Amino acid sequence: MKKIVSLMIAVLFAVSAFFCFPAVRASADTFDPSTVYEPYYILVNADTPTVSYRGIEKDADLQVFPASTTKILTCIVALENGNLDDMVTVSHNAVNFGRGNSLMGIEEGCQYSLRDLLYGMMLPSGNDAAIAIAEHIAGSTEAYAEMMNEKARAIGMTHSHFVTVHGKQNDSHYTTVRDMALLTAYALNTSEKSEEFRTIVKTGKYTAESGPKAIELVNSNRMLVDAPATETLPNPISCLYADAIGVKTGDTTKAGKCLIAAAERNGVTLIAVLYGGTIGDESYNDGWNDAQKDKYNVKRFQDAAAMFDYAFGDMIHSVTVGELVENGLPVNFEITISNAAQDDSHGGVLRAYADLSNDTTISVMQPDPNAKVTDLKIEAQPIFTNQYAPIGEGTVIGSVSYVYNNETLLSANLIAERSVKEGTAQTDITAVATDPSGDSPSMISGNLIGDANAVSLNPDELNTVSGSGGCGLPDDMRWIPIVLAVVCVLLIVCVVLFLLYLRAEAKRRRAAARRRARQRARESGQYDDRR
Repeated sequence: MKKIVSLMIAVLFAVSAFFCFPAVRASADTFDPSTVYEPYYILVNADTPTVSYRGIEKDADLQVFPASTTKILTCIVALENGNLDDMVTVSHNAVNFGRGNSLMGIEEGCQYSLRDLLYGMMLPSGNDAAIAIAEHIAGSTEAYAEMMNEKARAIGMTHSHFVTVHGKQNDSHYTTVRDMALLTAYALNTSEKSEEFRTIVKTGKYTAESGPKAIELVNSNRMLVDAPATETLPNPISCLYADAIGVKTGDTTKAGKCLIAAAERNGVTLIAVLYGGTIGDESYNDGWNDAQKDKYNVKRFQDAAAMFDYAFGDMIHSVTVGELVENGLPVNFEITISNAAQDDSHGGVLRAYADLSNDTTISVMQPDPNAKVTDLKIEAQPIFTNQYAPIGEGTVIGSVSYVYNNETLLSANLIAERSVKEGTAQTDITAVATDPSGDSPSMISGNLIGDANAVSLNPDELNTVSGSGGCGLPDDMRWIPIVLAVVCVLLIVCVVLFLLYLRAEAKRRRAAARRRARQRARESGQYDDRR
């Protein structure tokens, strides 16, 4: 019993210590560049693709070989100059590849749609598809390479020169990781064909059906789809990343393991360019089996994920409603009640306030780390669901949504500040907002949307509201009542077990006392044990 009670007390203290003291969490406060395995890299926001985020870059302007990441440029040039529904006839040159090449698997003399060829080039990195595309659009790979260089110059890639359309090793075919970040940002966001490009590069698996037989294509980007298990690699390492949207892998002996990855969260697109994995790494051994090599093959995907996690976490800023109100967030709104009594002292104008707590905390993704969160341009969008008298003081007459960057941060009920009696007047209804002091009403811009729900937030959005949940606690503190309940239950159990222990101990002591008394009686000859 003593052991049981001791164990329960130990568990109680362990649980209390785990829940009641601040947990040490993995933080995105810092990023250690030394953890990046690749020797050439850069992380950028796609909106400012030539400037590294928080200075996360290394040898970003050094000349490097791009390997198959070249196909990003091949793809966007094809999208801008071709028709996806065109049928392309495959030449002998397009399939004249030996072992060691990544191929889509098309056949000489057969026809495939340009769309299928682009998927075949970008997903499994088909060199054959790249040749077929180039010959179809420009007549030759040399002419197509000139088109690629023209596009590169137009984009602003000042340190790049392209010779091949697929990226196979050529010493005159080079770029920099900064130039490739710029190219990728253009392909994802700026090109008139960005939507088509995004659709292709974020696809994990695709079936090309335009040719004589269906071809199953799997993306080599392991942030999008796990590598298929094989006899030599039965358990490939998973590198899936929920926010990944592309873009392209590359791998040659001189270029090393390359990756251009992109991830998007709440409208913010990040691009990580990582080149040169395993180059100069004396610990890498070509004689290893596939499982041993896989630990090195996935480093580029793991490094990109670490960069994305840091940057997205770094962009999250918290601010209270009170701070926003102090900086002009409207919380008071007015509406003219069309059928208010003619003797209404306010002429039918009714003011309602947003049922918000100043302590409510909003988490907002702000891509600019130097921007002040209190200066966010948040738009208030009220809607009145009760527009006619009689209206009682304190009743819900509508709701207001607060929108930033096309995302709803939070919404709240609109509460009537006074009563309005019914009359016969009919006037137009106009909703206005007043500043936090209650003076100087101003029109609220934007469409009137929302509902009459209490403060809420779309759970699918990253921007979250804490402080509107149960027990009036912020979201990150809602566990406290649960923890307290668990601690109380454990405490009660311990007390009950301890009382049972005391009772058993008292009973044991009484029995022992009786035995000692009988023993003394026997020794003195005064105890008769006959029944």
